Amino acid sequence: MRRILLALLLVSLFPLSAFAAPFLAWDAVTTGTDGLQLGAGLEVTAYKVYRCAPGPACTKLNGTLAGTIIAPVVQFDLAGTPTPSVYVVTAVNKVGESADSLAFKVVPPDFPKNLRLP
Repeated sequence: MRRILLALLLVSLFPLSAFAAPFLAWDAVTTGTDGLQLGAGLEVTAYKVYRCAPGPACTKLNGTLAGTIIAPVVQFDLAGTPTPSVYVVTAVNKVGESADSLAFKVVPPDFPKNLRLP
């Protein structure tokens, strides 16, 4: 399989609740690294999301498989996952698994510190 890079976008959901969990979202992979459309039968069938503890570079080789997402879905809910964590995503088709995406670090929100009653 051609090396495919994914552009990940970390999106936080805070419309109704300040405690909503974030999710990873990315653009569907439709082209190879050469910029050409993936040929018939080479379409992406799934995406794999790998999680690593913060530290050295996160890769699918040193990460833990956090989930497999069946295409055409292009998002992964991070509810209940440990933070801070680092994630990479790969695309899968009948030929195999792509190279890793860029790594994204997810950290818990920064809440006010040293709160006290007046």
